Amino acid sequence: MRALALLAALLLGGCSLGTTVASQAGDYNLAVEQAANTQLLRNVLRARDQLPLHFTTVPQIRGSLSVGLSQPGIGIPVGGTQQGLNFGLTGTSSPSFDVSALDTQEFTRGLLEPLEPDLFRYYLERGYSEQLLLLLMFNSVVDPSSGRRVLNDPRCWFERPDCPSPMPARLIEAAFLTDGPNGRYEFHDYSALTPLGPSLTQAQASDPGLLASLGEGKLTLRPVAGGRFQLYRQEARLAACRRAPRQRPVPVLGSGRFGGRPMPSEQCARDEVVLGAGAPAAGPGIQIQLRSVADIIRWLGLVLRVQQELVAVPGEEPPCLAFRPTPTAEGQAAREVCTFRLVRPGEAVPTGVAFEIDYADMHWRVPRFAEAAPDGSRRGDYTTQVLALLTELVNLKKASSAIPSTRAVQILR
Repeated sequence: MRALALLAALLLGGCSLGTTVASQAGDYNLAVEQAANTQLLRNVLRARDQLPLHFTTVPQIRGSLSVGLSQPGIGIPVGGTQQGLNFGLTGTSSPSFDVSALDTQEFTRGLLEPLEPDLFRYYLERGYSEQLLLLLMFNSVVDPSSGRRVLNDPRCWFERPDCPSPMPARLIEAAFLTDGPNGRYEFHDYSALTPLGPSLTQAQASDPGLLASLGEGKLTLRPVAGGRFQLYRQEARLAACRRAPRQRPVPVLGSGRFGGRPMPSEQCARDEVVLGAGAPAAGPGIQIQLRSVADIIRWLGLVLRVQQELVAVPGEEPPCLAFRPTPTAEGQAAREVCTFRLVRPGEAVPTGVAFEIDYADMHWRVPRFAEAAPDGSRRGDYTTQVLALLTELVNLKKASSAIPSTRAVQILR
């Protein structure tokens, strides 16, 4: 019996749960990945079919792992005389998880709010293609001088008759993409100062209550003509200028979303700009409106619908909304990248398959990320990069208060 006890102790001492726990944690992470990818793509496909969007999240997975040693025994082989000592090691795993529906007012409001301009610059500085970000995040461009509105709609890119704002594709491309004479975008932070009320005397400007409110950082007091002072509401904004070769910088501001009113080109990089009464005259500019997260999802759904309705040319890759990732220098081959697509059964996937989902009785495959061939012989594919960016944007709208905890339900029989 002492030998049995010693052998059991050695077996138990040699069994480490570290590998088992690590394996279980990896499996749970993979389960969350698959659930998140499937949900995101299904919402894009719902948007393609003009169906409501529904979001859920798995806020918590609780693992339960138990390991035990069974009762030792003596094994006697049939027809033999040798005896063996048998030990049984048993293990069970009983994970549980919560699934929460993200249908709260806070989460929905976040999905519908236009994106912050700083997000565009953040992703640009992370190395995302400027062309891709313009396609995803910019909804429309308006020229205040002419009132012409250029809409970033996939139906318009392919000059379909159902385009809400018919316009030649070359004008749409010139408004949104920067691979051409229009130049690239440069961004500048500035403070927009909006006057509040009439000007103040020195005595009024010295009021302790007013000075205390200035300490909160949303108001500022500046001297004006006549020895008086003006109270301003201060708001941080972002201006974008298109820097074209041998041309003056053209400012690009968004109405209430991507900045304020258009500023003269010489003011694009200024630290502070006074708006409202007494503001300098606005120069030539373009107003840009940013999309919300829900708008991006619906735009991608519309991209899928338009692409699937196009006639494929035999021997060529399926049609898609493509762009040039970088400006093409003279003498270089033109390289194109597919913005977003899903592959239906029977279609080839030149870049390989990243993952697959099922939706509406059809199997869909997601192409792997691929850059375009340097010689232009093969088109690239940014589908997974778009999904990665969209996942981050959706997660930014999640808050702990927007994720209700699942209550336990007990069924009695």
